[in-house]
Amino acid sequence: MGERVLTRRDLNRAVLARQLLLERTQTRLPRAVEQLAGLQAQYTPSPYLTLSARLEGFHRDHLSAALERRELVKALLMRGTLHIVTPGDYWAFTTARQAMGAHYWPPSYERRIPQRKIADLAQATVAQLRSGPRRFNEVRTLLEPHATSDISPTSLWRRVQGHAPVVHVPPSGTWGYHGEGVYQAADTVIGGAPPAAPDDACEHLIRRYLAAFGPATKQDIAQWAGLRRIGAISQAIASMDLRTFADEQGARLYDLPDAALPDPETPAPPRLVPRFDNLMLSHADRSRVLGDVPVRRIVTKNALVHATILVDGFVVGTWQLEDGRVKLEPFTPLPPAVEAGLAEEIDRVEALVA
Repeated sequence: MGERVLTRRDLNRAVLARQLLLERTQTRLPRAVEQLAGLQAQYTPSPYLTLSARLEGFHRDHLSAALERRELVKALLMRGTLHIVTPGDYWAFTTARQAMGAHYWPPSYERRIPQRKIADLAQATVAQLRSGPRRFNEVRTLLEPHATSDISPTSLWRRVQGHAPVVHVPPSGTWGYHGEGVYQAADTVIGGAPPAAPDDACEHLIRRYLAAFGPATKQDIAQWAGLRRIGAISQAIASMDLRTFADEQGARLYDLPDAALPDPETPAPPRLVPRFDNLMLSHADRSRVLGDVPVRRIVTKNALVHATILVDGFVVGTWQLEDGRVKLEPFTPLPPAVEAGLAEEIDRVEALVA
């Protein structure tokens, strides 16, 4: 007997359940962030709006306080973008991504500035950041002597963060803060340390991903983690106890043995998903949430990820905030019953940002 085939709707309900979008839940904030495999935090309001769409009784102060208590940390992680994660996931994700080759270094970069020099800069920069937090202008001053005509201090800093255990510290990442990033060496502000065995970290990353976004292909995992090659994922999966399925195109899907697969007819309430939400970014095949909507309608050429409207679990349009008010931009007219269902979501968003 062949593998069970999961339809698009099967996969839709699975990811919605794991992303806490079938029903709002009441759970401790660090546990919720682990369940979501981290919060995309390129745009400061996004993680707050992400949690509001998923948690009952969420208030802005909850996330800001968790960042200030270091129960959650913000750092450059998956796909080389900013995420909010728990300290344990930070160390595991950082170790796993380095072991899997997330910091792919094309020959053109090596010619401009060798990777060994970046590693040396990272070590020197972290030494400075162990003495206390530094704002970006201070970090830029440290890196300017090493910049070139085609490698700016900002580009160097992004590369350094790929090699160095650096986190953002409040007020960076908190609601309403629009200033420069504030950075500190990770081992001076959060507990824990990198896993002793990179293989353990790789398995941790894959399990966390599947719990949040599975069932999924190796390519899906690579998309989320920001890997150009799937060899390291294949090697890690080979030693893991995972169950497998097939999608409707015949691609093999991997999943945790005990992960729930809801009935595909489970009702999915309307939701307003914010800009840059990982729901839109964590699969190579995004049809499980986009349906037949082209990716280009959601992700622009300059990598802006629009806020989206979910109806019956699938994207039916985008939305934006204008002076604290939600403006819906559906791709086709919404039925009155759907508009009524979205009214509560609009109220939630507007109350959060007020």
